[in-house]
Parts: sequence; structure tokens; C-alpha cells
Amino acid sequence: MNRYEAELTPLIKRFWLATALLLIAAMVCAGLTRSRRLMEKTHDALLKAGAGLTRMREASEGREKALATLKTMYMLSAADRSPERLIYAKIDELSSRLKPDDLSFSAIEKKAGEVSLQYTFKFTDPNYTDLLNNISYLGGSVFPLTTVVSVTITQAEAEGKSVLTCTITGKVITSEKIGP
Repeated sequence: MNRYEAELTPLIKRFWLATALLLIAAMVCAGLTRSRRLMEKTHDALLKAGAGLTRMREASEGREKALATLKTMYMLSAADRSPERLIYAKIDELSSRLKPDDLSFSAIEKKAGEVSLQYTFKFTDPNYTDLLNNISYLGGSVFPLTTVVSVTITQAEAEGKSVLTCTITGKVITSEKIGP
């Protein structure tokens, strides 16, 4: 063994040791990065599941309220079951739930065994999600039946800034003969 080889041997050993340590550190970093990404995916999945749980809870509460409304409607006396009273109660329920900026409705119409009342709700600068939820609630309301005839979204200027106005027009419909 010559002099240069004797001097290089410890350096070569240190080089291989440093290389091995760097490879181990790189593998640990790659493993930690993969673990972090997996935890982020799990976190996102849990957030989606939580949002789904919230929607399911709201839907369940809506069904419970609808059942309670039906039960109270069927337990009313015959005088309280008048179609006009049911329609006005429905308009009160809708206005308290949807909280429109403006509410107008026409006179009650009776035609071919059907009693109806046309309504118009106006919302200023509505939240898009709330607007869709309101429309689906109106369209899904069963007793008395609530229909959505039209939805109009317009843009206007008020006090120098742009304002969106949404107008929902529809009808509350029930039968002229209710109860036994």
C-alpha cells in the first residue's frame, strides 16, 4: 500500500458514510412528505364528510318540520282547515324562513276546485347558495303546494354601486276541499 492510498482510505470511508447518511436522510424526507400528503388527503376527506353530515342533518330537520306541519294540519278543527288559512299560514312560513327584502302577493283565486295565491319575493344582493336553497325549498314544499313560476335576476345601480336583485314569482296552491 503506498502513501497516497493510505491517506485516501479514510477519506473514501468518510465519503461512503456521508453518502449513506444523505441517502437515509433523503428517504426519511420522502417518507415524511408522502405521510404529510396522505394526512392532507385524509383531512380533506374528513372535511367533505363533515359537510355531508351537516347537509344530512339539515335535510333530516326539514323532514321533521314537514312531518310536524302535516300532523298539526291534520289535527286542526274543520274551521281551521280552510284553504285560505292554510295558504296564508304557508306564506307566513315562507317569509319567515326565506327572509325576503320585499314580499308581495295577489288576492286568493278560486278556480276549478283549486285555491291559489300568487306571491313575489325580492332579494337584494343574494348569496348564490342561499338563492339556490330558497328556490329548491320553494319547489320542494308539498302541503300546500308551492310552485316557482319564474326567477329573474337583474342588475341595477344604487348609490353608485352595482346591485343584483333576484325576483322569485310563484304560487301557493291547495284544494278547495280539505279534510273529511
